[in-house]
Amino acid sequence: MSGHKTPAAFASIAQLGADLRSGRTTCTALVRDCLERIGTYDGVFKSFIAVYASEALAAAQRLDAELRAGHDRGALHGIPVALKDLVDLEGKPTTAGSPLLANNIATQDAAIVERINALGGIIIGKTHMVQFALGAWGTNSHMDTPRNPAGQAADTLVPGGSSSGSAVAVAAHLVPWSIGSDTGGSVRVPAAFCGVVGFKPTIDALPRGGVYALSKTLDSLGLFATSVDDARLCFDALVGAEGAAAGGAARIGVLAPDELTGLEPAVAQSLADSLAQLQAAGHELVPFRFPAPLAEFRAPTNAIMIAEGAAVNDAFLDDPSLPMDPSVRPRFIAARSTTAVQYLQAQATALLWQQQFAQEMDRLQLAAIAMPVTAMAAPRAQEVDHDLAPVHFSRPVNFLALSGISLPAGQDDDARPIGLQLVGRAGDDHALLALAAVVADAISCAPVLPLEVCDAP
Repeated sequence: MSGHKTPAAFASIAQLGADLRSGRTTCTALVRDCLERIGTYDGVFKSFIAVYASEALAAAQRLDAELRAGHDRGALHGIPVALKDLVDLEGKPTTAGSPLLANNIATQDAAIVERINALGGIIIGKTHMVQFALGAWGTNSHMDTPRNPAGQAADTLVPGGSSSGSAVAVAAHLVPWSIGSDTGGSVRVPAAFCGVVGFKPTIDALPRGGVYALSKTLDSLGLFATSVDDARLCFDALVGAEGAAAGGAARIGVLAPDELTGLEPAVAQSLADSLAQLQAAGHELVPFRFPAPLAEFRAPTNAIMIAEGAAVNDAFLDDPSLPMDPSVRPRFIAARSTTAVQYLQAQATALLWQQQFAQEMDRLQLAAIAMPVTAMAAPRAQEVDHDLAPVHFSRPVNFLALSGISLPAGQDDDARPIGLQLVGRAGDDHALLALAAVVADAISCAPVLPLEVCDAP
């Protein structure tokens, strides 16, 4: 096997913007750099399903001209970005990770694309994902599974999903940031597995119009970056408002030991180390329990998520000759047995638990909850058990309509990244990002990025 070094990391997005405005670089140069990185390295990483080189270069030239004329669109002006392939881009296919949608040509841009374009962001291409966004390991037997850049050189680690390619494209330094979506952990899990920052804001903080849905109740658009500062800059620009400056010490909830059983030893140690570092930095750690044991979130979440996803994709389920992943079709078919009573009861439970969560956060005066993202580091592809999903710690965030962020928090002895999750209140996205910046400093948060990855056998 021949070795492949990954490209050097980008400067921060703020620094890239400063370089554009000072004339040290141009939008066109940034795009050419990304295209060169993708051309050189993505044969190994397989993060992109499509690259729009001519369109991106044309946009870059227009944006260069605007800067020269004094028209500055803001912090994302000229900054390249990748989109998960469930986001509509006019004139391009939206496959949602399925060959069944190869001819699903978008007739207009998604709302998030309109926003990115208005801000001067440059869409480089679209990234691979799990079929119909139903799966957290990141595998796709029909459209390709992106390769996690982390781990030892001979490893083929799963990237996490369903936003697999969006995470890998950032972790492999192919783009400075990317858009993903998160229904039960689909931004935070791949961020943790790949060693980058993954932010899932409150549902509808980022507009979902023109995005292929898995669950209208639980879906959120989110984003990947290599630092909290970059994530904050991108989110602030997308929502058109700056968050508060990072504050000082905070009261942070921590889970009881009985909710932390089953963690891999390295994950348990990483969590303990992170909490100790937070305490040493002056944060107060407060015991916290969710409105129900975390295991009890599985049934009502699935009653909503899988039923809504099956309704969207029902036309594909009955013909066994159609190319559907073996881990996807059975789950959608099983959802047909979900009764209307079960679905409505799950919705009612979500509302009740959301209220109880908010009340407990108020009672304890907590800024956030610190907890694992997953119970394990990324497994090797051949070790994945598709009957399980690594979303035990992430799905409650969607069910309770909260915000959550995964921060790099070290790695195990096999150089596999481990994430720390911060969970914030619904609607308090800016506050969570501000706290995440403080926490990242306290735990010496840094992306676990690869020095070398070898061709898969």
